[in-house]
Amino acid sequence: MNEPDLRAEIVRLNKIVLALMNRVESSTNIGGDDFSMFQTTIMFEEQVRQRTEELDAAMRTNEKILRDLRESEAKFHDLVDQSLVGIAIVMDGKFIYPNPKLASIFGYTVEELLQMELIDVIVENERPIMTENIRKGLRGERKNTPFIYLGLRKDGTHVHIEVVSFPMRVSEKPALIVVLTDISERVNAQTEILNLNAQLKEMVNHDTLTGLFNRRYMEETFERELIRAKRQNYPVSVIMSDLDHFKVVNDTFGHLAGDEVLRAIGRLMKLFVRGSDIYCRYGGEEFLLILPGMKEETACERAEQLRTAIAASPIIFGTSAIRVSASFGVVTFPQHGKTCDELIAVVDNALYKAKKSGRNQVRRCGEAPPSVCTTPGG
Repeated sequence: MNEPDLRAEIVRLNKIVLALMNRVESSTNIGGDDFSMFQTTIMFEEQVRQRTEELDAAMRTNEKILRDLRESEAKFHDLVDQSLVGIAIVMDGKFIYPNPKLASIFGYTVEELLQMELIDVIVENERPIMTENIRKGLRGERKNTPFIYLGLRKDGTHVHIEVVSFPMRVSEKPALIVVLTDISERVNAQTEILNLNAQLKEMVNHDTLTGLFNRRYMEETFERELIRAKRQNYPVSVIMSDLDHFKVVNDTFGHLAGDEVLRAIGRLMKLFVRGSDIYCRYGGEEFLLILPGMKEETACERAEQLRTAIAASPIIFGTSAIRVSASFGVVTFPQHGKTCDELIAVVDNALYKAKKSGRNQVRRCGEAPPSVCTTPGG
C-alpha cells in the first residue's frame, strides 16, 4: 500500500472505533450488560491499536522503500549524467531522456535533444540503416550489437559514433536504451595507422631516392611473373641498364648532383613503362625493367627509346647541365633463361658486353657488337 492508502485505512479504522463507542453507549442506555459492553469496547480498541501499529509499521517500511528508491534514482542520474559515454532512452524514435554527455557529443543542449529524433543526429545517407536497426532493436534482434555511424553535429561537422541498444519498456510501451560512444579519436588513430602502414609499405617496396621499386620488391614479384608467364604461355622480357661513367659525375659535380641524376633517371624511366611493368633500382646506378608479355624485339625498341631519351635530356643541377648516357642489356623468358637467377645472369652479361663495346648502346643476349655506337664516349 502506498502512503495515501495507508492513511485512509487509519481514518477508516478510527471511524469504526467511533461507531463502536456509539453502539456501546446506545446499548447502555437501553439496559444492556455494562460489563460485556466494556469488554467488547476494550477488545475492539486493542484490535484497532494493533492494526494501527501494523499500518504505521507498513507506512515506515513504505517510506524507507520510497526513500531508497529516490536515493537509487539520484545515484543513477548522477552516474548517467557524469558518464563518459552518451546514454539515452528512445521511444517512437524520439529522445525521452538524453544524458548531458550525449548532448555535448552533438553540440546540443539536453532540452534541444528532447525535441529531436535519434536519426536527426545521423548523416542523411545513413538514416535508413539506423531506422532499420532501431526497428530490429525494439524486437530484440540487435541486442548488444554495436553499429558505427557518421554522426551529424549541430554545427554541421561530423563525428564517428558507435551505438549499442537494449530493448526495454516504459509505461508498458516499447523503448530502447541507447549507449553511444564518440570513437572519432579511435577512427582517426586507425586511419593514421593505415596511412603509416601504407607509407611503411611504400618505404619497404620502393627506393627512397628514385621512387622506383627496390631490389627486394623486384625479387618478390619476378618469380610470380615467371610462374604466371609459364602457365599462360607468354614471354617476359628483362632490360638492365647502367649509367655510363657515373663516378665521373660524382667526382665532378658532387654526390648531391649524383643523387639528382639518379632521381631524374627514375622519373624518365616511369615515362616509358606500362602499368603491368616492374621498374626498379637494382643497385647503385643500375636499373632493371621487367616487361610481362613483351617480346624481345619490342623490348629492344623500348630500351633504345629510353637510351635515346637519357642521352638527349641534360639534367639541371644548380647552374650545371649534366649530360649522361646509359648502356642496356636485353633478354627474354623463356629462350634466354627459365628462372630469375638465370635471366639476371644473362642480362647482366649482355649489359657488360654493351659497356665493353663502347657504352651508350643496347645489346641483346648473344648479339654481335654493333659497328657504330650511337654516342661514342658517352
